[in-house]
Amino acid sequence: MTTWSDAPARGGDPGGAGAGAAPSGHPQLGQKWWLARTVAPQAGQRSRVGDFRLGIAFWGPYHSRAAGEIGESAKPMGKRAAAAPDGLEAQLRNISFFSDLDRVHLARLVGALEVQEVEAGISVITEGEEADGLYLLESGRVAVTVKGARGEHQMARLQGPDHFGELGLLLDRRTSTVRALSPLKLWKLPRERFERLVRDSPSLGLAVATSAVQLLEERQRERAGAPRLAARERRPFTVELVAPGRPLEWRLAGLLLALIVPLVLWRLAPPAGLSPEGWHVTLVGLGATIALVFEPLPDFVVLLLMAAAWGIAGLAPLNLSLSGIGSSAWFVALGALGLAVAMSRSGLLLRFGLFLLRVFPSTHLGQVLALLLGGLLLTPAVPISLARVAAAAPLAREIGQALRYPVRSRASAAVGFAGLLGYGTFGSVFLTGLVMNFFVLELLPQQLREHFDWTTWLLAAAPAGAVLLVGSLAALLLLFRPEVKPALTAEARQRQELVLGPMSHRERVTVAAFAVLLVGLILQPALQLDKAWVAVAALAVALAGGGLDREAFRSSIDWGFLITFGVLLGTGPVLLSHGVAGWLGQSLVPLAHAVGSPALLVLLLAVFVVAIRYTMPWFPESLMLALALIPAAHNLGLSPWVVGFTILLAAEASPVDLIQVTSDVTRGEMFSDDQARKLSVAHTAVVLLAIAASIPYWWATGLLTG
Repeated sequence: MTTWSDAPARGGDPGGAGAGAAPSGHPQLGQKWWLARTVAPQAGQRSRVGDFRLGIAFWGPYHSRAAGEIGESAKPMGKRAAAAPDGLEAQLRNISFFSDLDRVHLARLVGALEVQEVEAGISVITEGEEADGLYLLESGRVAVTVKGARGEHQMARLQGPDHFGELGLLLDRRTSTVRALSPLKLWKLPRERFERLVRDSPSLGLAVATSAVQLLEERQRERAGAPRLAARERRPFTVELVAPGRPLEWRLAGLLLALIVPLVLWRLAPPAGLSPEGWHVTLVGLGATIALVFEPLPDFVVLLLMAAAWGIAGLAPLNLSLSGIGSSAWFVALGALGLAVAMSRSGLLLRFGLFLLRVFPSTHLGQVLALLLGGLLLTPAVPISLARVAAAAPLAREIGQALRYPVRSRASAAVGFAGLLGYGTFGSVFLTGLVMNFFVLELLPQQLREHFDWTTWLLAAAPAGAVLLVGSLAALLLLFRPEVKPALTAEARQRQELVLGPMSHRERVTVAAFAVLLVGLILQPALQLDKAWVAVAALAVALAGGGLDREAFRSSIDWGFLITFGVLLGTGPVLLSHGVAGWLGQSLVPLAHAVGSPALLVLLLAVFVVAIRYTMPWFPESLMLALALIPAAHNLGLSPWVVGFTILLAAEASPVDLIQVTSDVTRGEMFSDDQARKLSVAHTAVVLLAIAASIPYWWATGLLTG
């Protein structure tokens, strides 16, 4: 709460300003100048001034916690208007556009602070110089001055704990000078770190904008003599980050191709062994594949149109083409996505990352291992690799900065790539690590589908996972040797952990919900429960306990992806009903006979998938190859699971999407394009080695025969 008065201020010019007089040298301020006093920790002091140079709206020299250079902390010299609680968290919350941040965002903010010590007599900031950040004054005293027509005028004195320089986060130049009157201990939030936080958490930028608008509205009402409006609860903002799309020409060309190619081929005779209906189903699917590659429309729109085209042409009824929506795999995907949102919003992901930093040594090898193993352990909990990498990239960047690694150095690249590989490339090893794993599971024959639960999937994929882990670590250490010795301290991590505090109720509920999902999937065969009920139970725990609220359930779960996934699950039955899968299998039999060895056939399949990956995005490639090859696997003499797993793993051999996400989130600070190309080649070799190393194990366990 902020009160306004026309009480005189002290400390204008050296001779002293009279009661109600403007500071000398500033006659344009009028007969009296307004000063706000802090009467609650969330509010601050504010002045009402007319000097445009200092900001006539609300960015004036005396405005307070919300948005000023002097004014964020300015007050009459002497006794503090209100004593603020100790601690960095309390000081940050005294700044109005940080006051409503949740503890997760606040912990990230605390992690960005840099400690500084300043001797008496030194100017911390100088009027007119480039603004570069906000300062928290932990201890010591400073004087705030501005230049006027008659020289420099002291406007306020501040004593820690306090803060100044908020405008340094928003404006280009300083509007005042702040000089140390005694030795100071400061915490600086650099402008560039604040801008990163805004990019990573757009809600913080909205909080700043909202606070600015509210302050402007209050100032204008005060000028007009209107009463202040009663405080109302703020409506929460929802921000969706939109990735840059393909060029318009590219998308239009793709749309035309997706329509023209099926129409041109529609009246041609079907290939031998395929019925006319099967041929038409295939052509509609071909058009959808072209559209998925060129992206003229969102994926879920393309696939809904594909299902509609099948229905209009009389090829598949609606209950068949959309049978995947509402299936067991679809509900498991819904539950996993819901828990992923709960983990991110509750701060559990951040807590997990900080825990790993505490457990592992503060060395280059220790932190690379922390990111690799941390990602491996977290993968079963978050079934979307892009989401995991997007969450891990800021953590990797913080580690690189804490280690004092130069931007785009080999050492920085190793840390960035460790987060990318650890959090992004182990999804196919765990049944719950990728939503596409459930798609592959649904394509397996009934008997094999019942065999593969969470545990048996992990056991079958374990050799590949072990080679991935060891190979990734070796590639990072050999290709990206650090040029400098790391200098990591635990202070930043400890500050973030202190702000996070003990586990919140939301975090505990989220952990309980995830335990229900994971344990339920492991015990599902013994309990003879449908996977859908396990997912529904986990989601119910998260929603009922408050780990996931209604707004997050509605706006943060990727419902477009779930529609896409549901239509994909229904595509398999459509292809099977018209004999398309059998026809594809028979067409590949001559190739299998020519190769002869099932082991060699698996390696050739992996190389083929990798080659296609360099020309096609991961999602349509995995989709179409899985639909085409898994049902035909028996005709090739291979296990359908081996075929599906090989497609999933080899399709991520070139992690182009993950590299792009990491680069975008870290603003290209972690690695260069050349370093990314090196990683892509090295990871491709590691993936092919992982598949080759798994073949003897698959022979021994009966997954490969012949």
